Amino acid sequence: MKLTRYPAAVAGLMLTAAVLLSGCGGGSDRESTADSGTAAQPQSDQAGGRTNGDTTGNTEAGKPDTAGKGGSQPAFTRSIVRTGFLTIEAGEITPAREKVAAIVAGQRGMIASEHGGFDPDSKAGTAQLVVRVPSSAYDATVRRLTAEVGKVKEVRQESTDVTEQVVDVESRISTQRAALNRMRTLLTKANTIGEIVSVEAELTRRESDLEALLAKQKALEGQTELATITVTLVRPGEVPPENKDDRGFLAGLSKGWNAFTTTVSGLLTAVGAVLPFVATVALIGIPLWFVIRRNRRPATQPVVPQETQ
Repeated sequence: MKLTRYPAAVAGLMLTAAVLLSGCGGGSDRESTADSGTAAQPQSDQAGGRTNGDTTGNTEAGKPDTAGKGGSQPAFTRSIVRTGFLTIEAGEITPAREKVAAIVAGQRGMIASEHGGFDPDSKAGTAQLVVRVPSSAYDATVRRLTAEVGKVKEVRQESTDVTEQVVDVESRISTQRAALNRMRTLLTKANTIGEIVSVEAELTRRESDLEALLAKQKALEGQTELATITVTLVRPGEVPPENKDDRGFLAGLSKGWNAFTTTVSGLLTAVGAVLPFVATVALIGIPLWFVIRRNRRPATQPVVPQETQ
C-alpha cells in the first residue's frame, strides 16, 4: 500500500509545482509586457512631441532624413549626348582659330576635325572646327567660346537621351556573357566530334555577337562622355556655310537625282572610253570572221550514180 501511495503523491506534488511555475512565468511575462508598453509610451510621446513641435526645424534641417533614404539607393544617371553649333564672326580667322584651340585644350578637349579655306597671309576665308570636350565641361566651353572668340552670329544646341540604348546594350552584354559561360561548360562535357563542332560553332557566333555589342557600348560611351561642338569662323560680311539638315522628301529627292546623274555620267564616260576599242575590234574582226567562216564551209561532194543491176 505504501509503495502504491508514494508514487501517486509524488506525481501530484510535481503537477502542482508545474502549475504554479507556469502561473508565475505567465505573470512575469505579462508584467514585463506591461512594463515595456509603459516605457514605450513616453518615448513615443517624446518623439511625437518633437515631430509636432519642430516641424519647421525638420523642414529646414530635414536633409539628413532625405539623404539617409537616398543614400541607400544610388542616384540614377541618364546618358545624354550633347552637341552644339556655333557661328562666330572674327576679324581675323587665324588668331580666332588659335583662340578656339586654346580654349578647347584648357577644357581637356581636342580638335577632332578641321576644314575650310583660310590663308594666314591674306587673312581671309572661313574655318570650321569640330571639337570634342568632356560633357561636364560642355557648358563652360560654350560660354568661353561665345565670350572670347568673337561676335556670335548663331548658337544651336541639341541634347539626345540615349539612356535606353545604353541600358539595353548592357543587358544584352550580360546575357551574352552568361550564354558564353554556359557554352564553355557544355564544351567541356561534349563527348562526340559532332557535339564539339556544334558547340564550338555556337560559341564562335556568340563571341562575335559579344564583340559587336562591346563595340557599340564603347561608341555610346564616347558619345556621352565627350560632347561635340562645331565652331564656324567667318570674317565680317562673309556668308557662313550652312549646316543643312539633309532629311525629308526634298533632301532624299535631291540625293537620288544627284546619284542618278552621277551614275549616268559614269556610264557615259565608260562607254566613251571603250568605244574606240570596240570600233577597232569591229573593223578588224568582222571581215576576219567572214573569211574564216567561208574557209570552214564544206565542199560539195559529187553525186555518185547508183549502179543498176
